[in-house]
Amino acid sequence: MKNFWHSVLLAFQFFTVLPVHKELPLSKGTVTGMFGFLPWIGALMGTVVATVIYSLTEWTASSEVLLSFVIVGLFALFTGGLHLDGFIDMGDAYFSYRDREKRLEILDDPRVGAFGVLSVLFLVLGKFVILHELFVQHKLALWMLIFVPLLTRVGMSFYFMALKCSKEKGLAYFFKSHIKPGYLICFMVITLLVAYTGLLFVIGLSIVPLVLMAVLAVALVVFRQFTVRNFGGVSGDLLGASIEGMEVVLWVTLLLCA
Repeated sequence: MKNFWHSVLLAFQFFTVLPVHKELPLSKGTVTGMFGFLPWIGALMGTVVATVIYSLTEWTASSEVLLSFVIVGLFALFTGGLHLDGFIDMGDAYFSYRDREKRLEILDDPRVGAFGVLSVLFLVLGKFVILHELFVQHKLALWMLIFVPLLTRVGMSFYFMALKCSKEKGLAYFFKSHIKPGYLICFMVITLLVAYTGLLFVIGLSIVPLVLMAVLAVALVVFRQFTVRNFGGVSGDLLGASIEGMEVVLWVTLLLCA
């Protein structure tokens, strides 16, 4: 039970803006559990966002523009911009068109370049436009705000397990060395089964969640190849970038098929 609670607190401590001012044990059990609970942290954030959107829709005359802005802003706020920062660093590194070693150096550089700013600008604007279109076309349902962040974090765990680290140091390397892959895979499979079963009770029989899972799997394969070719392995920044990138892919999928 103590390991369970430590894993939950670690997930909040490392992946959200919630201040957990406590020194927690980073054992193989707690680190594996942290990644195992991360999708549910995403679902929890999505639940809060869905509640806010429902309240604004029901009790105010909020426009689609405002609602889209609130969704983008709240998710960035809850994560402390951590994943956006990873996307910025990836954009700076990739569009430098330098060799692999130089790209890894740029990933570690805390300074932000023009390519990073442009990358995150297109990402945020793209997400905003897609969400706006979903509202305008009456395709956005509250369950999507919960399921998408859960699904992207499941995808991040599979992406993390499928690659070696780009360097043998740093937080990502430490986490990688403390993950029990078999247990984490079981965590992720159970998470998907529980989440999909829950959706069946909420929205009834629908092919849309299955389409999202299939698209996520394809996106993971593509992003894995991109990572190997350009960076030689995964890093903390690329983990954050994977969440942001997969989120946009899933929103586009919902716009096309919902």
